[in-house]
Amino acid sequence: MRYFRSRYSSALQLLRHYNYPEPFHIAAKNFFKENKKFGSKDRKAISEVCYAYLRCGISMRNLDLEKGLLLSSLFLDFNGVEDWNKLSKEINCEWILPTDFFESGNVLKFVNEVLSSHISFYPEGCLAAGFEHYNDEQNVKFRPKSWAKEHTDKEVRHLGIVGVKELQNNEVLPDTLQIQDLSSQYVCSKIELKEGDKVWDVCSGSGGKSLNLSSQSIGDFYLSDVRTAILQNAKSRFSSMYYKAHFGVADMQKSTDLLKFGEIEVQEEYFDTVVLDVPCSGSGTWFRTPEHFARFDYDELENYSKRQKTIVKNASMFLKKGGKLYYITCSIFARENKEVRDWILANTDLKLINEMSFDGIRQKADGMYMAKFEKPQW
Repeated sequence: MRYFRSRYSSALQLLRHYNYPEPFHIAAKNFFKENKKFGSKDRKAISEVCYAYLRCGISMRNLDLEKGLLLSSLFLDFNGVEDWNKLSKEINCEWILPTDFFESGNVLKFVNEVLSSHISFYPEGCLAAGFEHYNDEQNVKFRPKSWAKEHTDKEVRHLGIVGVKELQNNEVLPDTLQIQDLSSQYVCSKIELKEGDKVWDVCSGSGGKSLNLSSQSIGDFYLSDVRTAILQNAKSRFSSMYYKAHFGVADMQKSTDLLKFGEIEVQEEYFDTVVLDVPCSGSGTWFRTPEHFARFDYDELENYSKRQKTIVKNASMFLKKGGKLYYITCSIFARENKEVRDWILANTDLKLINEMSFDGIRQKADGMYMAKFEKPQW
């Protein structure tokens, strides 16, 4: 990396002023807006230094930021060791690299020796079964791809998954190209709908999953969210795709026996399918937003779990007998998946049909969990 000393100093300044839980990319954008001296190459390089540090997960927590930032920078591209060794001396470190260090391929080994442990990303004991490898030290090099799906207003063109890396910074996505991670696309492919089904997307957000499902089924879609602004976004997206749906603001953390979608009033046991992509920690997406690794408050998992159980309980009242409920999270934590699954079985009349975990690391995408339940006919 050229000009490493100055870019390290700028990255150090940026990280010192960063206030979690603000998204780091927003903080970086604001930092560069205030410091207009940085050109595009500088902004990219400074961001890379920061992200190298954040992507080391919880491993750097016991080091001062200065030293942790220096150590993590070894995962960047260097032409030689001179600049790195010089900076190491300046900040009173004892780490001096041999001249052939980067050619030897021993970066990970050296970092582990300095830390006296392996690089890890999540605390022990929190990962759900099937996701244990998310703590593998090799994931320090993992970068999820960006994904999208393309379809038109008159026909669905199943073109598979489209990578969007080719898009330039200022290029506008065509309406037919919908950004959606591979994990979400796969989960949607496992949701079974029939023509005429009444489908409720409970925590719809901007409607990504309903858009995907609308492309494969002639169902009657109902979208709700507690956030009015994001629901407006969903309306715009549906309109651009010439899909029809009903929209309504609903806070499913509160018990109710009536839902309103415009002029339509919905009472209990109305929907054939309930899609519940609940608010969660988002831990399966943290390799995209690595600021969460070292800064997430794990005490908050209790609040997430309580919220998820409440939403399931309140939403399930509107599911028909024989209807299906799909519980979905983009979390890889047992507390939000297995624990909630077991609670549903113990505290509702829903029966587990099957469950699945999407391994994002092996697919260069996000991690996701889904459990399919059915309401008994009696």
